[in-house]
Amino acid sequence: MASTNYSLYAIPASLFLALLPHLYAVQLIKSANNGRWDNSHPRSTAYNDKLQKTVPNAIFRKFERGEAAHKNGMENLVIFSTAVILGNMANLPAGTLNTVAGGYLALRVLYNVAYIQTTANKYSYMRTGIWASSILLCMYQMVRAANVFASRSDV
Repeated sequence: MASTNYSLYAIPASLFLALLPHLYAVQLIKSANNGRWDNSHPRSTAYNDKLQKTVPNAIFRKFERGEAAHKNGMENLVIFSTAVILGNMANLPAGTLNTVAGGYLALRVLYNVAYIQTTANKYSYMRTGIWASSILLCMYQMVRAANVFASRSDV
């Protein structure tokens, strides 16, 4: 019996997971900065320099890690989306599509937590391993889809 394919829903879910670290980082800074956040120039280096001088160092560093996790999630969204779309175009089994999508989302949750919470360099490699695992899942699905396309005689 074929299972229902939920993999396309994982694309907006991945976007949501990419946005969460940014939302967390902004709330973190606001809580340490008397509720202030300059949304008119949030990427300004001058504003970041000001924040670095006005909030505790540990808070600012966690803010930076949250923003970095957000940027990484946005950068990886295109890789994941491509894997999901190619897998669907190749009509890969729903179980495979769902497993890859669910695994990727779970790894992104772990990645976000690891990125934001890890302060020691020696533990940062765990974060890198989580990221690499998520990329390998995407590559696995892309290669499976490519194998399907390569085997078609009508192309």
